[in-house]
Amino acid sequence: MADDQTLSNEVAPIDNAPSPGATDVTPPSSGDTDKAHGESKESLLEAVQKAVPELRKDRDGDASEDGASPTQVAKDKSDDDDDPDLPDEPTPEELAKLTQSAKRRITKLSKQRRQLAGEVERLRACEPSAKAADQVTKYLRDNDIGQDDFLLTLELASAMRRGDFKKFYEGIQPYYRLAEEYLGLSLPQDLQNQVQQGHMTTQAAAMYSRERMDRAMAQTNAARQQAALQQHQVMYANQQQVSQRQALANNTANAVNGWESQIAQRDPDYAAKKPAVQNTMWAVVREQGLPQSPEHGVAIAKEAYRRVNEQYRAWAPQRRPTTRIPSSTGRTAGVSPEPKTLLEAVTNARETARL
Repeated sequence: MADDQTLSNEVAPIDNAPSPGATDVTPPSSGDTDKAHGESKESLLEAVQKAVPELRKDRDGDASEDGASPTQVAKDKSDDDDDPDLPDEPTPEELAKLTQSAKRRITKLSKQRRQLAGEVERLRACEPSAKAADQVTKYLRDNDIGQDDFLLTLELASAMRRGDFKKFYEGIQPYYRLAEEYLGLSLPQDLQNQVQQGHMTTQAAAMYSRERMDRAMAQTNAARQQAALQQHQVMYANQQQVSQRQALANNTANAVNGWESQIAQRDPDYAAKKPAVQNTMWAVVREQGLPQSPEHGVAIAKEAYRRVNEQYRAWAPQRRPTTRIPSSTGRTAGVSPEPKTLLEAVTNARETARL
């Protein structure tokens, strides 16, 4: 009621305005006119918007369902993203305002978020172990330490840690003796015999022992490097063979598909023959082996097509030629058509009797 009163108060001055022909009207000043027009326009707009709320939404543009403008929605969203106290899970009151499909979607997204959070935590827990494993693997690879040597070292360290010195001593004894011989602290048995027989001095025997071990280690390292190189070459060759076989298969398939397209244009019955042709191709491949080139693949397809055509010709009924019997009038009579009227039936019977 108040809105109607306000609207009538604002519209009344317009209705009581003087007619265009009136002369004794004192024109107001420009400031008073702008002020009057501004107050009247603003008040009228507010009154109309109060009476028709939809006009406010249209003026604000694409407003949200709760009357908020896009700017306000974006601001609220930004505030929500930056709010550290915002809970991850929606409250029952928030879910109650949503539709059933929206509730299911929110529940699904929440479940996925919990699963991803658990997976992230698991990966974070495994990260130190993974880094340690990478460091150990890199160290073994850089220092050319094999798996057997690494496991033996761990077993010896474990035996010493447990206090099993007998196992520890038996494990390191061969390496300890080898180190003594290399350093000249002891001599191998054959060189000891040479020293005892006076064929060489102790210093010469120790030097010879070291040189002999250096040559053996160099040969072992060279053999191991050669084996690694050969293994790398074999792997590279296998990759090349796989790539070549894949390229051959692709080229052969393209060639056979091109040939098949040409046959389909020339043979109107090829659509019905195609399954039989494809099955026959495998029989030809078992006989001749895998195609060695695109041309060989096309030859296999042609052979399969030839065999299928022979089968189709054997299955198709043989066409019988029409018997040509000369009539009395010199015309060639074939199979007489079925008479449509009694007159045609009598005429056909008469002509047959004459023959």
